[in-house]
Amino acid sequence: MQKESSSIEVLFTKYTRGEATTEETLQLFKLIGSGCHDVDISERLASELDHTDPADRYETAWETSLARIKAQAFEPKQSALKRKYIRLWPRILTAGAALLILAFGINHFMSRETAHSYEHLTQNDIAPGKIGATLTLANGKTINLGTIASGESIKENGIVISKTSDGQLLYQSHQNKNDTQDLHTLSTALGQTYALTLPDQTKVWLNAASSLTYHSTLKGKGVRSVQLKGEAYFEVAKDKTRPFLVESGTQIVEVLGTHFNVNAYADEKTYRTTLLEGSVKITDHAQSSIILPGYQAATSNGEIKLSQVDTDFAVAWKSNNFTFDRLDIKEIMRMIARWYDVEVIYKEEIPSGKFWGSVSRFDRISQVLIPLEATGNVHFKIEGRKVYVYR
Repeated sequence: MQKESSSIEVLFTKYTRGEATTEETLQLFKLIGSGCHDVDISERLASELDHTDPADRYETAWETSLARIKAQAFEPKQSALKRKYIRLWPRILTAGAALLILAFGINHFMSRETAHSYEHLTQNDIAPGKIGATLTLANGKTINLGTIASGESIKENGIVISKTSDGQLLYQSHQNKNDTQDLHTLSTALGQTYALTLPDQTKVWLNAASSLTYHSTLKGKGVRSVQLKGEAYFEVAKDKTRPFLVESGTQIVEVLGTHFNVNAYADEKTYRTTLLEGSVKITDHAQSSIILPGYQAATSNGEIKLSQVDTDFAVAWKSNNFTFDRLDIKEIMRMIARWYDVEVIYKEEIPSGKFWGSVSRFDRISQVLIPLEATGNVHFKIEGRKVYVYR
């Protein structure tokens, strides 16, 4: 047992540092799944949290939390999971305790009953997405931003567009005229993400398969207006005289200065706007609502529904994580398809049940699919850039 305890310590350290191989990761999961190392794991997690800000620590005893996570990790028939257990995830992940991504099914993962090889996933692995985008100027010229060196600038009609050292796009206006005609579009393909700073100093992070269209000076008729397709996170610069509008189809989000996330993919039945700071007004057709921090507006067919949410889940992608809050497999696979640029094909009956947990978007696709498959409720096969899903 002492030898196994030493082994789990080494594997844990390598895993949380992102240095573990696939084989070492599976070995670690198997040791955890045996249920014989809860004390070692609890002590290791406590040690990790000793080095974090007290505000980010979770107060529940680790032994109790781990037992509850194991017991309730994957229960499709359970209609609700207490919020405090869900909130545990983002806080633990910020502490580096990535082991607890096993909320998908830690007690099932690599247990004696379900242990099997995942070579069918690792042998045909697919690399994750990366930073990249295309900028389309008013004259129709397109620029692949991946080919632009850091510090290099583009000049157009008094606007200087430069690429910063951290790979973001920065707009600077060196003219006084109110030119509202020059429309620019920043677009990400499948498997790409990008960030930019608009002329008013508003910061925008664009998720995969998304586009943002805006005036190059962001000067309009008393407003700052952008059009979004897909998903983006906004940190809007405050300007009481000019509201900031985000238009997505029939939905309009109006703010003065705040932080919020808009998910408006065309293949999603519902558009979701999640507020982290300040307040926003949502309008869709004749309906309108005001959102406060910690709330999410879901719009569909002209209806707006408000609900209190854990905002960490909505913006996890910005921190390069997949975080699932009781999502069905089709919702999860749409996220995976956008980021890994794959085609998802469902074979036979679509697997049922809800999944929750978190895993890094920097991982190869196998590391996202393995925890899902380990629940026993869904299976995958990878062929080229096609992912087959079956029960």
